[in-house]
Amino acid sequence: MARLPPATPSRLRVPARTARTDQALAPLRVLSLTGGGYRGVFTGEVLVRLCAATKCEGSLEDVFDVFAGTSIGGLIACALAIGVAPQTVLSTIERHGGRVFPPKRHRTLRRAVFGTLYDSNHLEEAIDECLGPQKDLQLKDLKKGLIVPAVDWVSGCTQVFVSGFLGKAYATDATLRELCLATSAAPTYFKPKQVDGAPMLDGGLSMNNPDVLALTEVARRWPERLARLEMLSIGTAGADMPRDPSAAEKRGLAWARTLPEYMMLVQERTASAQTARVLGRRYLRVNFTEGSDAAFLDLDVANDRARFTLLDAAKETATTAYRKHRSFIDRMLNKSIAKPLRG
Repeated sequence: MARLPPATPSRLRVPARTARTDQALAPLRVLSLTGGGYRGVFTGEVLVRLCAATKCEGSLEDVFDVFAGTSIGGLIACALAIGVAPQTVLSTIERHGGRVFPPKRHRTLRRAVFGTLYDSNHLEEAIDECLGPQKDLQLKDLKKGLIVPAVDWVSGCTQVFVSGFLGKAYATDATLRELCLATSAAPTYFKPKQVDGAPMLDGGLSMNNPDVLALTEVARRWPERLARLEMLSIGTAGADMPRDPSAAEKRGLAWARTLPEYMMLVQERTASAQTARVLGRRYLRVNFTEGSDAAFLDLDVANDRARFTLLDAAKETATTAYRKHRSFIDRMLNKSIAKPLRG
């Protein structure tokens, strides 16, 4: 019986690497921006000053993996996600603020009696200038993380608009311009915006501070990266001072002016507190909380006095934040160590 030749051992085949280790270990950076109408001047100036302090020049699309925003914060987030520099966004808000929110006497009474107070066409002009040629880019085609809420009037639910980067199945054909108009359509200020066949209202009705929303959407898309998620959240200088306990016993019309702003404030603080509990030291909220000026209380005061008040508050806030949290801010805005996440 013939003997078979000894078997030749086959060469061991090592599977090719399917994931980049540096990407898996890199932090996932999120920028979350609160709504607040013309108070977006504060948000923009804070961001510009933090970038200057860290020598982070130009655009931020290669610094953050995900941009989230509501109302004016949503407009800023959309612009940053397509590579518009923070200074350009701020200049656009300053230049168009007076046209979007022209002076009106008896604003509260006019809103109660006559409906929408401002012309959405002026808002659309500001959005078009800010977004430039990419204003008609559809969300499903945006190659950067973007999360912006609006409220569906028909269903009464928050509609979360996300870019294709966070999952094509969740993205829509809505354009960036449509999205900005939808998330800014505050009732009595601007008319609703039709998106995907439904009238949309300002996302600030439910999520003026989108921190928790951003946290949830990122955890859904990349659950394995949650432990390395870092978030910088910037507010719009809404007043946040302790209140007189006796002032809670208001009656009827006394609540008419303060209740909407108070509800937004409660949501903002709750979202920030919840996010901080999850992320701990990987979360920083930057906001001005000591003013009682009308510039900090109203969404539509866009005169020179309000602008300078907001800019001064932003300078003070950014300076203080950088002094107290320099290591965190340096890391978040450091382009040299940024490793943008792949979709």
